[in-house]
Amino acid sequence: TVIAYLEGEILTKNEAQVVIKVNGVGYAVELPSGIVRQLPDLGQTTALHIHYYVRDSEVRLFGFQSRDELLVFSLAITVKGVGPKLAQSIVAKLSTGQFRLAIRREDTAILATVPRLNKNIAHTMVMALKKKIESTPFETELDIQIQTKPNDDAVKALVGLGSSPEAASQAVVEAQRVLGISAKLEDLTRLSLRYLSRNLG
Repeated sequence: TVIAYLEGEILTKNEAQVVIKVNGVGYAVELPSGIVRQLPDLGQTTALHIHYYVRDSEVRLFGFQSRDELLVFSLAITVKGVGPKLAQSIVAKLSTGQFRLAIRREDTAILATVPRLNKNIAHTMVMALKKKIESTPFETELDIQIQTKPNDDAVKALVGLGSSPEAASQAVVEAQRVLGISAKLEDLTRLSLRYLSRNLG
């Protein structure tokens, strides 16, 4: 039986996995990093959309809080070179809207901000999913106004401090994704500087 959805009591949880009890059976479900912290406490009820993963004799359950996150994961693992761990990182790092826009706009720079997702895999992903993602029945409408363009003032500030325009743009895009589009210029510049120094180091 393929499991597509689970709702039940949380028996145990750690950073990467939760065990959900449904009708006396405990299901171990793997989750993207950060999502476990958003779940209710032990003994409380939770519901997850499930990707039922079968390879050879191995069966694993991957859980997501929304059906759209599940769809992103399911699309990502169809790409050559992308396994479940990397697909989970995509869900953890990018919103479903950012992922869909990045594929649609062939924006490999946004995809490559996901840990362990290099430019080659990003390019392969765009080519493999560009048509497929348009026909995928996502629940949320795609807001094509999502800002993926870096804040010009923040980029200028970093360039003024000696950064190259390319490195400054990438650092600002990363910072914007963390702080949000409406972040103050001061906060955006400060976090962008941290990304720049980390990348340089």
